[in-house]
Amino acid sequence: MQISSTEPLSVAPGTSWLAVCAMLTDLAFETDPLGRFTAFGPGKVLGQPAAQLLGVEMATLLTGPAGEEGLSAAQFRSIITTICMECVAWHGKVQLPRPDGTRSVFRLSLAPRLTGATVTGTYGILFDLGTPELTLPDSHAGRSDDPALRHNTMLDAETGLWSQRTFAEEMARRFDRLDVEGQPGTLLYLGFSRAPAALQSAVAMRMAEELRDIVRPTDLLGRIDATTIALWCDNMDHLTGGERAAKFCTQFPALLPDHTPITVGVAGRWSGSGDDTTQVAEHAAVALRLADLATQRSNGPETAGAWRVWQRD
Repeated sequence: MQISSTEPLSVAPGTSWLAVCAMLTDLAFETDPLGRFTAFGPGKVLGQPAAQLLGVEMATLLTGPAGEEGLSAAQFRSIITTICMECVAWHGKVQLPRPDGTRSVFRLSLAPRLTGATVTGTYGILFDLGTPELTLPDSHAGRSDDPALRHNTMLDAETGLWSQRTFAEEMARRFDRLDVEGQPGTLLYLGFSRAPAALQSAVAMRMAEELRDIVRPTDLLGRIDATTIALWCDNMDHLTGGERAAKFCTQFPALLPDHTPITVGVAGRWSGSGDDTTQVAEHAAVALRLADLATQRSNGPETAGAWRVWQRD
């Protein structure tokens, strides 16, 4: 447990610190001066819908005996009071409940949230210390082309995008918040299977660069396999996703090696649908296959790709 002085947290204009921190931590949140939750980053909140925990005092969630890895509610309230009165940061360990009913030790960091010269609450981030650490691919070991390695690591070695597994985890973190807000989301699969095998890595890297420049800060990018890049967009319906797909098909080939044509599969997720990441990914994959078939049957120019939107029956 550690308390230290701190400077006011600074966030770049137009950037949501909650959205950014949610990509790097198990939970990012804000509280009022009494330690009650006022906002969360995208994703699950200790296994519960975000709406159920808004206004709940974090101290009431603490479990286990007081000690290095446990604090009583009274001790935690004292820490919150100290942060708000003296404008200091606090770092330590706490025990909190997990979705399966067990409890886990989390690394917790808190800093004062300032409005002008007044402390109006705290910023907080949580790391689950019981979760295995994610590692980067060992490309120097000559195994970076192993599909299993690409799937089980945090980042894709060639593009620097999220790997398939991590992309799915990050996408799932958004669903509870979107359900609470009543907002849709859309998954796009961008395929380039018509690129020669020798060019697939170069196409993937160039496409990743182009996408990074044009997507929103809150969008997610990941590499699903050797010839598929995924884009998840919060607050976007399938119709807007289709419009983006059409632009990708017409504009990207001129930017890619060998003018590689691309195909795009679009799958929307509607608020309250109950669809999980596996279902949404399957829908996008089906739409991508349909786009591939349409491209094969097309009599248009070779650089013209196709896009399709998955629709419920």
